[in-house]
Amino acid sequence: MVYSLPNEYKSTLVYYLVVIFGSVFFAAMAQISKTNLIFYSNLILSFLFLFFTLGFRNFTGIDDSSYIRIFNEVSHYGWFSRFIETTMEPGFLILNSVVALFTDNYMYMQVVSSFIPLFIFYLAFIKYRNIIDISMAVFLLCTVLYFQFLSVGLIRMSIAISIVFFAYYYIPKGRPYKYIILIFIASLFHYSALLMLPLTYFAINKEKLQKKAKKYVLLSFFVLPLLFIVIASVVVPIMGSRYQTYGSIGEATFSLSSFNTIPIIILLLFFLNKFSDESKRSFKFFLIIFTFSFIISFYSGIVSFGRTVFYTYTGFFLAAAMVNKELNFNFEKVIYSFIIILYGYVYIYWTQFTLTEHIPNLFPYQNLFFTI
Repeated sequence: MVYSLPNEYKSTLVYYLVVIFGSVFFAAMAQISKTNLIFYSNLILSFLFLFFTLGFRNFTGIDDSSYIRIFNEVSHYGWFSRFIETTMEPGFLILNSVVALFTDNYMYMQVVSSFIPLFIFYLAFIKYRNIIDISMAVFLLCTVLYFQFLSVGLIRMSIAISIVFFAYYYIPKGRPYKYIILIFIASLFHYSALLMLPLTYFAINKEKLQKKAKKYVLLSFFVLPLLFIVIASVVVPIMGSRYQTYGSIGEATFSLSSFNTIPIIILLLFFLNKFSDESKRSFKFFLIIFTFSFIISFYSGIVSFGRTVFYTYTGFFLAAAMVNKELNFNFEKVIYSFIIILYGYVYIYWTQFTLTEHIPNLFPYQNLFFTI
């Protein structure tokens, strides 16, 4: 990547690679730590690499100007007034209002709203620590989602995604009420989180998740587009103008890019039988979530739910990290890790570092304290 990008981008790219390497390195050190003190110390260092770069960016995200405006409006008119007028998610408006009680400087809101999703992601990694390789999960967070947050500034959605990611823990455990509560909390920051509510079925019928996973994926392939069409036709029009782009219904158009996750899904399926019953249930669930990313992409020409696909990518973090933890250190693990790492770097290269719309927001990297 360093050699393929223009010279003026290289110092920034090296900085980004250091951020990725630093966060993954300390996550790996946490993974092999013998005491809780060393574990949490290393995990905090891993977190800080990501938090500093995201939280102290110089308002360079595509959506940052909109969030500055929202913060100023909430400061002047109150969160409830803005909710009535815009129907924007009340949880996010209340968060703005709380921060505005202490300061009128948006920088503090950016720091807080960047801290929250990353903190929840790391809390989830701690929750999953017995079944995943945390360093692999952190690497995939960096390469698949993190730079999307950095370039676009997906504040509301990043918070919602992190809460949903945390909530997944309760599905294989058969705890539907906790899952439902967390999904509703996530929806207070982005209404799209409600699309993940149907997964509650797997918490209520967790044994069926073990026995009929293939049937549910196949059924979803035909049912999800119908559900999306109903949502686009009936629900989106009453959600305000900000969501109108989700309400357009187009024609079926398919491309090779819709199938880019299929090889990884097949690779992960290859390791299914390495897991015991309890772990296999979790692995199947995470793999089902990731499979939904293909279904959403496949039907994107008919109904575009765009960024909602990011909820499903998080299933990849967990399934891939589960395999990495399960494998013994041998040739098989080296090949597997190489493929996942290569996929992560290719993904970030094509979706962020060479994407025309995102390049001005990523290069050069502008921090509040320096530019590189």
